Amino acid sequence: MTHRDWKYHASVFIILVAVILLTGWFFGHFTETALVVVAFAAAWHLVHFWRMYAWLKNPTLETPKSLGIWADVFSRLSSLEQQKRKQKKRYRRMINDFRNVTDAFPDATLMIDKSARLAWFNQAAAIFLGLEENKDVGRRISSLLRSTEFNHWLSDGEKIAGKLEIPAPGNTEMWLEISSVPIHKGRQLIIFRDISEVHHLDRVRKDFVTNVSHELRTPLTVMRGYLEILQDRPEDELTGPFRRMHAQAIQMQAMLDDLLELSRLQSLDEQGEIEPVDVPAILMQIKEQAQEISRGRHELQFQIDKDLHLLGKRSDLESAFRNLVVNALKYTPGGGEISVLWSNGEQGPSLAVSDTGIGIPRREIPRLTERFYRVGSDRGRESGGTGLGLAIVKHVLSAHDAQLEIESDVGVGSRFTCIFPPHRISD
Repeated sequence: MTHRDWKYHASVFIILVAVILLTGWFFGHFTETALVVVAFAAAWHLVHFWRMYAWLKNPTLETPKSLGIWADVFSRLSSLEQQKRKQKKRYRRMINDFRNVTDAFPDATLMIDKSARLAWFNQAAAIFLGLEENKDVGRRISSLLRSTEFNHWLSDGEKIAGKLEIPAPGNTEMWLEISSVPIHKGRQLIIFRDISEVHHLDRVRKDFVTNVSHELRTPLTVMRGYLEILQDRPEDELTGPFRRMHAQAIQMQAMLDDLLELSRLQSLDEQGEIEPVDVPAILMQIKEQAQEISRGRHELQFQIDKDLHLLGKRSDLESAFRNLVVNALKYTPGGGEISVLWSNGEQGPSLAVSDTGIGIPRREIPRLTERFYRVGSDRGRESGGTGLGLAIVKHVLSAHDAQLEIESDVGVGSRFTCIFPPHRISD
C-alpha cells in the first residue's frame, strides 16, 4: 500500500470540513453543522484510538482496516510489526547458531554479568562443571564453583587479566586453565580449558629432572673427589686431561644444581608463604660471595637502600639475585667493573646489575631466559655456564609479579634490571 504524506491528509481533511461548513452556512445552519463536524471528528478519532490500543495490546489480531490517515497509520504499524517479527526470527536464528557453535567448543565457556551472576553457559560447561540451565542461571558464580582461588582471581581486577590453573571442583584429577574475556556492559566470558594431560606431563617432566639429577649427583661427586686427589699428584702427561675432566665434572655438577633449583621453583608443593624479606641483608651476603669469586680481579660497587624490603620468598629472591651477580662476574674480564644498585624508583623497587663485560648481541637478548640457551657454545664452555641461570631468574620474578629488563652492547657491557611492583614493598 502506498503511504501518503501527512500534509496530503491534512489538506483533504481541511477541504472536506470547509465544504461541509459552507454547505451548512448556505442552508442557514452553520453553528449546528460545525458542532456536528466536531462531534463526528472526535468520535471518529476516539474509535480509531481505541482500535489501535486494542491492536497494540495484542498484535496477533488482524490489523484494523480504515480510511484516510488512519488507514496509513494502521498500515505503517503493520509494516513495523512484520519487520519486528522478521528481526526476531533473525535474532533467534543467530542465537541458535551461536549456541550450536559454542556447544561444539571443547572448552567450557560461560558468561557472567557485572554482578558475577551466571547468564549463559555452553554444553561443555554443563559437563565439566555440572551446571543446569533451569537451576543455575541467575546464581552467583561463587556459589556454583566453590574454589577460594577462583573467587579471589575473579574479584581481583589485575589477576583476572592473566590465567589461573586450579583442580576442577570435585575432581582433583582434572586440572583447568581459566581465562577471562571482557565483553559489553561489564559482562565477561569465562573459559575453562582441560589441561589435565599437560599438567600430568609437566609433573612427569619435573619428577624426571629431579630423579635424574639426584641419581647423577652421587657418581659425579665421587668422580670429582678422585679427580681432585689426582690433581695433587706430581705433574706428568695425565695432568692436562685430569684438569679438563675435573672442569667438566664441576660444570655438570653446576648444571644439576641449577636443574634441581629450577625444578624446586616450578613445583607447586614447594611454594612458600609470602613474608617480609630483608633484601639488603641478602645483597650483603652476595657481595661477600662475589668478592671471593672475583679475588680482586674486578671492581665491585654495591649501592643498597638499607630500608627497602620486599614481600616474597627469601630463598627464591636470593637465588635470582645471586645468579645475576655471578653471571656478571663470569662474563666480565679481569679489570672490569660490576655495579649492583638496589633502589626504589617510579615503577617500584628495582635491582640493577651492570657490568663492563663482553656484552650480548641484541638479536640474542629475547632468547636469553630460555632454558639451556647460551650465546655461543664456546662462550658457554669457557665460562662454565649452564644456560639455566636466567631461566631461574625469570621464573622467580614471574612468581613475584616482577619483570626483567635486559640492555646490552657487544664489547661495552650489560645491564639486567629486576623491577618489582610497588605493592611488593614491605614496611
